[in-house]
Amino acid sequence: MFYVKRVKKQDELQKIFALRYQVYCLEKMFLDAKDYPEGTENDDYDESAIHLGAFASGDNIVGSLRLVRSTTMHFPIFDHCKVSQLPKGASSLEFAEISRLIISKKKRAMIRPPKQTTPPSIGAVRSDFTDFGISDLLMELFRVMFTYSKQRGIKYWLAAMEPSLMRLLQYHHFNFRQVGPATDYYGQVIPCIASLEEIEEQFSQQNREFFLEFAKHMTDPRIGIHEETMWPPKEFR
Repeated sequence: MFYVKRVKKQDELQKIFALRYQVYCLEKMFLDAKDYPEGTENDDYDESAIHLGAFASGDNIVGSLRLVRSTTMHFPIFDHCKVSQLPKGASSLEFAEISRLIISKKKRAMIRPPKQTTPPSIGAVRSDFTDFGISDLLMELFRVMFTYSKQRGIKYWLAAMEPSLMRLLQYHHFNFRQVGPATDYYGQVIPCIASLEEIEEQFSQQNREFFLEFAKHMTDPRIGIHEETMWPPKEFR
């Protein structure tokens, strides 16, 4: 059992930063552990991000991600990737970058590629996301992130994504499209973008039951439907 929520308290943020250190520095060695003597990994973008954490029993952190926002189109992806073909005329406030998607080693073993060679038909769909080859944990992180994004007028997600994750999400109608050449950025990644409007349309047309399950938390009070939605958010004031 686990739950996903927005993390604001410093002690809970430290749990996220410690998980990032465990995965990025010790397990995958993307970063040098010697540069993080306190056993936590964080950077300048954390101050402008919405942090989501997945907590299991005992308030143990088992997964996290952040949505980085910017008033000037200053996102982590531009520090490492060549990006083009972005929507013209869109405000920087309509973009957010999915960054530091972390799932604990034990939980990562639960994420498997889909068994079907074609997307499941509507009739075959159940409300349990494990039937789609996506773990409940990963889907819940995306579901809460989707809700926060919609509430705050975010229309596009940017991401530097591992090819295997990008293919898996595309298979399930999260149509991230490539917007630049692959590069080595904490491993081989592809700069990509997804339109939330297109995601909604794809879900509602091609897999309605899946979309209803995905979007059912849009009015969940735990997600903070009545929170401040004006820009800049409180963190920037």
